[in-house]
Amino acid sequence: MSRSKRLRVLSCVSLMVFVMPVGQPRAQDQKTPDAEPAKIAPDDVDAVADADAVAALQPLFNQLIDAKSTRVTVELSADTIIDGAVINTQTSVYQIASQIPGQFTIYLKDEQQRVRIFCDGETTTIALSEKAFTVLEKPLAMQQAVFELPLPMGPYPEPILALTMAGIDPTLSLMTGMKSVRLLDRNKFRGETPAIHFQGIQEDDVSWDLWITQDERPKPLRLRVDLTEMLRANGGLELPPGYQYALRFDFKVWRIDHPNAASLFRYNKIEGAKEYESIEAYFDEAK
Repeated sequence: MSRSKRLRVLSCVSLMVFVMPVGQPRAQDQKTPDAEPAKIAPDDVDAVADADAVAALQPLFNQLIDAKSTRVTVELSADTIIDGAVINTQTSVYQIASQIPGQFTIYLKDEQQRVRIFCDGETTTIALSEKAFTVLEKPLAMQQAVFELPLPMGPYPEPILALTMAGIDPTLSLMTGMKSVRLLDRNKFRGETPAIHFQGIQEDDVSWDLWITQDERPKPLRLRVDLTEMLRANGGLELPPGYQYALRFDFKVWRIDHPNAASLFRYNKIEGAKEYESIEAYFDEAK
Protein backbone atom coordinates (compact mmCIF):
# COMPACT_ATOMS: atom_id res chain seq x y z
CA MET A 1 0.00 0.00 0.00
CA SER A 2 1.39 3.43 -0.92
CA ARG A 3 1.89 6.09 1.75
CA SER A 4 -0.94 8.25 0.36
CA LYS A 5 -3.30 5.27 0.30
CA ARG A 6 -2.34 4.31 3.86
CA LEU A 7 -3.12 7.85 5.02
CA ARG A 8 -6.55 7.64 3.38
CA VAL A 9 -7.29 4.40 5.22
CA LEU A 10 -6.08 5.85 8.51
CA SER A 11 -8.21 8.97 8.08
CA CYS A 12 -11.32 6.82 7.55
CA VAL A 13 -10.57 4.57 10.51
CA SER A 14 -9.24 7.09 13.05
CA LEU A 15 -12.60 8.71 13.79
CA MET A 16 -14.13 5.31 14.50
CA VAL A 17 -11.30 4.51 16.89
CA PHE A 18 -11.60 7.78 18.76
CA VAL A 19 -15.39 7.68 19.24
CA MET A 20 -15.85 4.00 20.05
CA PRO A 21 -16.56 2.96 23.65
CA VAL A 22 -13.56 1.44 25.39
CA GLY A 23 -15.28 -0.16 28.35
CA GLN A 24 -16.32 -3.81 28.50
CA PRO A 25 -19.33 -4.29 26.17
CA ARG A 26 -22.59 -5.28 27.84
CA ALA A 27 -23.49 -8.94 27.54
CA GLN A 28 -26.51 -8.22 25.33
CA ASP A 29 -24.36 -6.17 22.93
CA GLN A 30 -21.72 -8.84 22.39
CA LYS A 31 -21.75 -10.83 19.20
CA THR A 32 -19.12 -12.92 17.54
CA PRO A 33 -17.94 -11.81 14.07
CA ASP A 34 -19.62 -14.01 11.45
CA ALA A 35 -17.53 -16.17 9.10
CA GLU A 36 -14.31 -15.81 11.05
CA PRO A 37 -11.14 -16.28 8.98
CA ALA A 38 -8.99 -19.29 9.69
CA LYS A 39 -5.78 -18.67 11.59
CA ILE A 40 -2.41 -19.07 9.91
CA ALA A 41 0.57 -19.97 12.06
CA PRO A 42 3.24 -17.21 12.20
CA ASP A 43 5.82 -19.63 10.76
CA ASP A 44 3.75 -19.85 7.56
CA VAL A 45 3.57 -16.13 6.86
CA ASP A 46 6.77 -15.90 4.79
CA ALA A 47 5.53 -18.31 2.11
CA VAL A 48 4.54 -17.01 -1.31
CA ALA A 49 1.30 -17.78 -3.15
CA ASP A 50 0.85 -21.52 -3.43
CA ALA A 51 0.12 -23.18 -6.75
CA ASP A 52 -3.33 -24.40 -5.65
CA ALA A 53 -4.41 -20.86 -4.77
CA VAL A 54 -3.18 -19.43 -8.07
CA ALA A 55 -4.91 -22.16 -10.08
CA ALA A 56 -8.20 -21.84 -8.17
CA LEU A 57 -8.31 -18.03 -8.40
CA GLN A 58 -7.45 -17.80 -12.09
CA PRO A 59 -10.95 -18.66 -13.47
CA LEU A 60 -12.43 -15.81 -11.43
CA PHE A 61 -9.70 -13.39 -12.47
CA ASN A 62 -9.99 -14.38 -16.12
CA GLN A 63 -13.70 -13.60 -16.13
CA LEU A 64 -12.96 -10.05 -15.04
CA ILE A 65 -10.04 -9.60 -17.43
CA ASP A 66 -12.20 -10.76 -20.36
CA ALA A 67 -15.41 -9.04 -19.25
CA LYS A 68 -17.04 -6.48 -21.52
CA SER A 69 -19.19 -5.13 -18.68
CA THR A 70 -20.10 -5.74 -15.04
CA ARG A 71 -22.92 -4.94 -12.61
CA VAL A 72 -22.28 -5.43 -8.89
CA THR A 73 -23.85 -4.71 -5.51
CA VAL A 74 -21.72 -5.16 -2.40
CA GLU A 75 -22.77 -4.68 1.22
CA LEU A 76 -20.04 -3.55 3.62
CA SER A 77 -20.01 -4.03 7.38
CA ALA A 78 -17.13 -2.30 9.15
CA ASP A 79 -16.75 -3.93 12.56
CA THR A 80 -14.94 -2.56 15.59
CA ILE A 81 -14.15 -5.52 17.85
CA ILE A 82 -12.85 -5.63 21.41
CA ASP A 83 -11.79 -8.99 22.89
CA GLY A 84 -13.75 -10.85 20.24
CA ALA A 85 -17.01 -8.94 20.76
CA VAL A 86 -18.36 -6.59 18.08
CA ILE A 87 -19.03 -3.27 19.81
CA ASN A 88 -19.74 -1.12 16.77
CA THR A 89 -20.78 -1.81 13.18
CA GLN A 90 -21.08 0.71 10.38
CA THR A 91 -22.85 -0.46 7.24
CA SER A 92 -22.80 0.83 3.68
CA VAL A 93 -23.60 -0.31 0.15
CA TYR A 94 -21.58 -0.14 -3.06
CA GLN A 95 -23.34 -0.22 -6.41
CA ILE A 96 -20.87 -0.50 -9.28
CA ALA A 97 -21.28 -0.82 -13.04
CA SER A 98 -18.56 -0.81 -15.68
CA GLN A 99 -18.12 -1.21 -19.40
CA ILE A 100 -14.93 -1.39 -21.43
CA PRO A 101 -12.95 0.48 -22.47
CA GLY A 102 -13.49 3.22 -19.89
CA GLN A 103 -17.05 3.67 -18.68
CA PHE A 104 -17.94 3.11 -15.05
CA THR A 105 -19.94 4.36 -12.11
CA ILE A 106 -19.24 3.81 -8.41
CA TYR A 107 -21.96 4.67 -5.89
CA LEU A 108 -21.39 4.53 -2.12
CA LYS A 109 -24.32 4.94 0.21
CA ASP A 110 -24.05 4.96 4.00
CA GLU A 111 -25.47 6.80 6.99
CA GLN A 112 -23.14 9.77 6.54
CA GLN A 113 -22.70 10.19 2.82
CA ARG A 114 -23.94 9.40 -0.66
CA VAL A 115 -21.19 9.81 -3.20
CA ARG A 116 -21.14 8.68 -6.80
CA ILE A 117 -18.53 8.78 -9.56
CA PHE A 118 -19.72 8.93 -13.17
CA CYS A 119 -17.26 8.31 -16.00
CA ASP A 120 -18.45 8.00 -19.60
CA GLY A 121 -14.93 7.59 -20.97
CA GLU A 122 -14.55 11.27 -21.80
CA THR A 123 -15.71 13.12 -18.68
CA THR A 124 -15.56 12.17 -15.01
CA THR A 125 -18.10 13.83 -12.72
CA ILE A 126 -18.32 13.29 -8.99
CA ALA A 127 -21.65 13.80 -7.27
CA LEU A 128 -20.36 14.80 -3.85
CA SER A 129 -23.91 14.98 -2.49
CA GLU A 130 -27.38 15.45 -3.89
CA LYS A 131 -26.69 19.18 -4.13
CA ALA A 132 -23.00 19.32 -5.06
CA PHE A 133 -20.79 18.04 -7.87
CA THR A 134 -17.45 18.60 -9.53
CA VAL A 135 -15.95 17.67 -12.89
CA LEU A 136 -12.38 16.35 -12.97
CA GLU A 137 -9.89 17.97 -15.34
CA LYS A 138 -9.15 14.62 -16.97
CA PRO A 139 -11.24 11.45 -17.25
CA LEU A 140 -10.42 8.85 -14.62
CA ALA A 141 -9.14 5.56 -16.04
CA MET A 142 -10.63 2.39 -14.55
CA GLN A 143 -7.30 0.99 -13.38
CA GLN A 144 -6.46 4.34 -11.81
CA ALA A 145 -9.80 4.29 -10.00
CA VAL A 146 -9.06 0.82 -8.64
CA PHE A 147 -5.66 1.84 -7.30
CA GLU A 148 -6.62 5.24 -5.86
CA LEU A 149 -9.93 7.04 -6.01
CA PRO A 150 -9.89 10.85 -6.09
CA LEU A 151 -11.82 10.98 -2.80
CA PRO A 152 -12.47 8.60 0.11
CA MET A 153 -15.22 6.06 -0.64
CA GLY A 154 -15.11 3.74 2.33
CA PRO A 155 -12.09 2.65 4.37
CA TYR A 156 -10.53 0.19 1.89
CA PRO A 157 -12.19 0.10 -1.55
CA GLU A 158 -9.32 -1.20 -3.74
CA PRO A 159 -9.90 -4.97 -3.46
CA ILE A 160 -13.63 -4.56 -4.07
CA LEU A 161 -13.07 -2.44 -7.17
CA ALA A 162 -10.48 -4.97 -8.39
CA LEU A 163 -13.15 -7.67 -8.13
CA THR A 164 -15.85 -5.66 -9.91
CA MET A 165 -14.36 -3.64 -12.79
CA ALA A 166 -14.52 -5.02 -16.36
CA GLY A 167 -11.19 -5.55 -18.11
CA ILE A 168 -9.14 -5.12 -14.93
CA ASP A 169 -6.70 -7.79 -13.74
CA PRO A 170 -7.36 -8.41 -10.01
CA THR A 171 -3.88 -9.91 -9.70
CA LEU A 172 -2.44 -6.39 -9.51
CA SER A 173 -4.35 -5.71 -6.29
CA LEU A 174 -4.75 -9.15 -4.70
CA MET A 175 -1.59 -11.05 -5.62
CA THR A 176 1.22 -8.48 -5.61
CA GLY A 177 3.01 -7.12 -2.55
CA MET A 178 2.07 -10.25 -0.61
CA LYS A 179 3.73 -12.24 2.14
CA SER A 180 1.48 -15.19 1.44
CA VAL A 181 -1.63 -16.33 -0.42
CA ARG A 182 -3.09 -19.69 0.54
CA LEU A 183 -5.99 -21.91 -0.41
CA LEU A 184 -7.27 -22.82 3.04
CA ASP A 185 -10.28 -25.06 2.47
CA ARG A 186 -13.17 -26.06 0.24
CA ASN A 187 -15.85 -26.08 2.93
CA LYS A 188 -19.35 -24.91 2.12
CA PHE A 189 -19.84 -21.18 2.64
CA ARG A 190 -22.13 -20.70 5.64
CA GLY A 191 -22.80 -24.42 5.46
CA GLU A 192 -24.74 -24.17 2.19
CA THR A 193 -22.82 -22.97 -0.89
CA PRO A 194 -19.93 -25.01 -2.35
CA ALA A 195 -17.00 -22.63 -2.00
CA ILE A 196 -13.24 -22.15 -1.97
CA HIS A 197 -11.65 -20.16 0.85
CA PHE A 198 -8.39 -18.23 0.38
CA GLN A 199 -6.34 -16.15 2.77
CA GLY A 200 -3.74 -13.52 1.93
CA ILE A 201 -1.33 -11.52 4.06
CA GLN A 202 0.08 -8.37 2.51
CA GLU A 203 3.49 -6.87 3.09
CA ASP A 204 1.83 -3.95 4.91
CA ASP A 205 0.24 -6.45 7.37
CA VAL A 206 -3.28 -6.14 5.99
CA SER A 207 -4.79 -9.63 5.82
CA TRP A 208 -7.80 -10.79 3.85
CA ASP A 209 -10.01 -13.83 3.47
CA LEU A 210 -11.86 -14.43 0.20
CA TRP A 211 -14.64 -16.93 -0.42
CA ILE A 212 -15.70 -17.73 -4.00
CA THR A 213 -18.18 -20.22 -5.42
CA GLN A 214 -16.81 -23.60 -6.42
CA ASP A 215 -17.85 -24.02 -10.07
CA GLU A 216 -16.62 -23.48 -13.63
CA ARG A 217 -17.48 -19.78 -13.57
CA PRO A 218 -16.85 -18.81 -9.96
CA LYS A 219 -18.28 -15.71 -8.33
CA PRO A 220 -17.01 -13.91 -5.23
CA LEU A 221 -19.16 -14.48 -2.15
CA ARG A 222 -17.39 -12.59 0.61
CA LEU A 223 -14.18 -10.68 1.20
CA ARG A 224 -13.10 -10.03 4.77
CA VAL A 225 -10.27 -7.55 5.28
CA ASP A 226 -8.52 -7.17 8.65
CA LEU A 227 -6.74 -3.82 9.00
CA THR A 228 -5.74 -4.27 12.65
CA GLU A 229 -2.04 -5.11 12.28
CA MET A 230 -1.51 -2.40 9.68
CA LEU A 231 -3.03 0.14 12.07
CA ARG A 232 -0.84 -1.06 14.93
CA ALA A 233 2.30 -1.04 12.77
CA ASN A 234 1.62 2.51 11.63
CA GLY A 235 1.80 3.73 15.23
CA GLY A 236 -0.33 6.81 14.58
CA LEU A 237 -3.31 5.54 16.57
CA GLU A 238 -3.49 4.41 20.18
CA LEU A 239 -5.50 1.23 20.02
CA PRO A 240 -6.97 -0.31 23.17
CA PRO A 241 -5.99 -3.88 24.17
CA GLY A 242 -7.88 -6.56 22.28
CA TYR A 243 -8.82 -4.11 19.53
CA GLN A 244 -9.60 -5.32 16.01
CA TYR A 245 -10.96 -3.50 12.95
CA ALA A 246 -12.29 -5.64 10.12
CA LEU A 247 -14.33 -5.09 6.97
CA ARG A 248 -16.81 -7.63 5.63
CA PHE A 249 -17.80 -7.19 1.99
CA ASP A 250 -20.72 -9.40 0.93
CA PHE A 251 -21.34 -9.71 -2.81
CA LYS A 252 -25.13 -9.58 -3.27
CA VAL A 253 -25.10 -9.11 -7.06
CA TRP A 254 -22.16 -9.98 -9.33
CA ARG A 255 -22.90 -10.09 -13.05
CA ILE A 256 -20.44 -10.35 -15.90
CA ASP A 257 -21.29 -9.04 -19.39
CA HIS A 258 -24.52 -7.59 -18.06
CA PRO A 259 -26.00 -4.97 -20.44
CA ASN A 260 -25.61 -1.46 -19.04
CA ALA A 261 -27.38 1.62 -20.35
CA ALA A 262 -25.07 4.48 -21.38
CA SER A 263 -27.05 6.79 -19.06
CA LEU A 264 -25.59 4.95 -16.05
CA PHE A 265 -22.22 6.56 -16.71
CA ARG A 266 -23.40 10.15 -17.31
CA TYR A 267 -24.20 12.66 -14.59
CA ASN A 268 -27.53 14.43 -14.93
CA LYS A 269 -27.46 17.64 -12.97
CA ILE A 270 -30.09 17.91 -10.28
CA GLU A 271 -31.95 21.20 -10.12
CA GLY A 272 -30.26 23.46 -7.60
CA ALA A 273 -27.03 21.44 -7.45
CA LYS A 274 -23.89 23.55 -7.11
CA GLU A 275 -20.78 22.90 -9.17
CA TYR A 276 -17.45 23.17 -7.33
CA GLU A 277 -14.07 23.84 -8.93
CA SER A 278 -12.56 20.84 -7.15
CA ILE A 279 -13.16 18.20 -4.50
CA GLU A 280 -10.98 20.22 -2.15
CA ALA A 281 -13.12 23.33 -2.65
CA TYR A 282 -16.22 21.39 -1.66
CA PHE A 283 -14.69 20.01 1.54
CA ASP A 284 -13.14 23.38 2.42
CA GLU A 285 -16.58 24.98 2.25
CA ALA A 286 -18.10 22.16 4.31
CA LYS A 287 -15.66 22.73 7.23
